Amino acid sequence: MVACGAGAIMRVDVGTELRWRAIGGHGGGALAVAWQKAGNSFATSGQDGAVLLWDARTLESRTIHAGKEWSEQLAFSDNGRMLGVATGRALRVFDAAGAQRASFEAHAGTIAALAWRPKSTEIAAAGNGGMRLHRIEPQPDSREYPWKGACLSARWNADGRILASGMQDGSVHLWYVAGGTESQMQGYGSKVIAAEWSGNGRFLATAGGSSLIVWDFSGKGPEGTAPIELRSHSERISALACRPTGAWMVSAARDRRLLLWRLGAADKPQDAHLLADECTVLRYARGGERLAVGDALGGLSIFEC
Repeated sequence: MVACGAGAIMRVDVGTELRWRAIGGHGGGALAVAWQKAGNSFATSGQDGAVLLWDARTLESRTIHAGKEWSEQLAFSDNGRMLGVATGRALRVFDAAGAQRASFEAHAGTIAALAWRPKSTEIAAAGNGGMRLHRIEPQPDSREYPWKGACLSARWNADGRILASGMQDGSVHLWYVAGGTESQMQGYGSKVIAAEWSGNGRFLATAGGSSLIVWDFSGKGPEGTAPIELRSHSERISALACRPTGAWMVSAARDRRLLLWRLGAADKPQDAHLLADECTVLRYARGGERLAVGDALGGLSIFEC
């Protein structure tokens, strides 16, 4: 499914050629789309203030939230039983049937990212002033993880012990939630717009400016160790995606280049493609067999992996 900037929600069948079919839309433009990881549902949001829950089999939808503010962040839990929806400073959690289960209204600023902790009912909300970790079951509960500055992203490692965030101030912050400690990696030349864990859980890839900074979490790292720096883009990196398994990662930048990396194995990209325009989104299929790439001209490319 593809959420288009003009508002259309499109089903794209992948075969020898891409076959597009409009199934609905959002007035003013679509903002986000999220797939249920174990099931047949997906959710979309738009500038009309609505959040829609779709049945991928019948392609029917219904509104589960509507308001004046935009809902720019959507995230399903790993087991597909819950959907997190960030609307401005508020977080709402819905069950798989679309019923609201919990609401957390008092975030200090606009929620910039959501991330469900693996194999749990806890969801992290990133924003100005740090992280908040909300537990939905058995009873709603919240914990504060304050930090000066604005968190731009939220990513858990595979076992849910470490929560990573790229920061507005040009750093990466780590919360070791299980142990109650935290650390920070500084020295980026600009804000860190993306942080992604490799599929094998060993590496944390981060993007600030035109370089990729990769931290190795094997052994006693990364504290006290030098990161791997990968330089092949000529302009600011705009998107990262890690394959669900292994150490493969794709980066895209304003230079329109799409680069394939094998983290920890080489300091040069393994493959490269030139896109028609700047990349707007990178998404791997659940099993990592395909990569979808959207660009600013409205183009969609599918790569076999």
